Amino acid sequence: MRVATERLIIGDRITESLFLHTDIPIVAAGKKLGTDELRRIKRFLIKEVEIEERPEGMVEETAPDVTSDEATDTNRFNELIETYNQVFTSWEQGRVPNVYDALRWVKESVPDRVQREEILPYFLERGTEAYTVRHAIYRGAIAQLLAEAVGKERKMIHDLWVASYFADCGLARIMEWRHTKRYEAMQQEIFHRHPAMAFQALQKESIISDTVKRLIVQHHERLDGSGYPLKVKGDKIMDHTRLFIVADVFAAMTSWRPYREAYTLYDAYCYLKVRPMQYDSKYVMLLGQLLLPIEVGDRVLISNGKIATVLRKNMVFDRPVIAYEEHNQRIVKDLMEERQFNIIQLMD
Repeated sequence: MRVATERLIIGDRITESLFLHTDIPIVAAGKKLGTDELRRIKRFLIKEVEIEERPEGMVEETAPDVTSDEATDTNRFNELIETYNQVFTSWEQGRVPNVYDALRWVKESVPDRVQREEILPYFLERGTEAYTVRHAIYRGAIAQLLAEAVGKERKMIHDLWVASYFADCGLARIMEWRHTKRYEAMQQEIFHRHPAMAFQALQKESIISDTVKRLIVQHHERLDGSGYPLKVKGDKIMDHTRLFIVADVFAAMTSWRPYREAYTLYDAYCYLKVRPMQYDSKYVMLLGQLLLPIEVGDRVLISNGKIATVLRKNMVFDRPVIAYEEHNQRIVKDLMEERQFNIIQLMD
């Protein structure tokens, strides 16, 4: 049935993909609408949507408005990216990073708090321009979200943002070198040096804390020593750096790149989860809980090939109680107990 956007409710399932001048749909056919999808549909001024018939007893609620506060949040990210893009461009042109401008930018621009509902709708929309710039802001927002959830002090949140501001400044120099004939042969070696290049640019700046410098130089390290540039591992990677690493990888994987499409949120989460020797499981699980709420009624693909429905949540967010049909029988499984089964894809 076809309904006006203002009549959509959480739980509606659309039957036709929604596009807006792109090959990638704003919302794909078969998607069960949640808060993020409802906001996105309304923001893009889509007037009507084709949905499946609603089951009896489904309570109608008004779709959330794009409030003035939300508009401010979106403008805030636009402004952050616009101002940071000017800075990054100046680095590409050979200018030396100005630490005082950076600290002033962080103090004046970083939000007091961030929420899932303001981060994901903005950064998951396919942004093809200035993707390195977008990544710095996306990573900072995810790092702040994780830091707030574990009660990090405001000073640490400030340091995480300063680190995100400077972490990729070495890439600006690399992007300049990519125009040389030797770049292709040196590409990986040079790329792996960019954290050290950023660290060296700030090494003598006493106003930048040692915490920030360590975050910068270690943001591509891994707990098992397989990262770069220093291949440090284990206890040499501090707790806040472990948080920053998880934020960096997740932000990168869920963003579009010229050489690949973005990973889904769940695929990126699973990538991190199955590598506990590289990424801190505490922050990986927290990231999943904050960004991937699996709700009752959602459809999920289980590792036995069955599409199941979530019946009840559990303490571990990705191990709920699920049900599916098999040989005309309803099978119920508690994934907290049935450890041989896993969710491998979110269908909604």
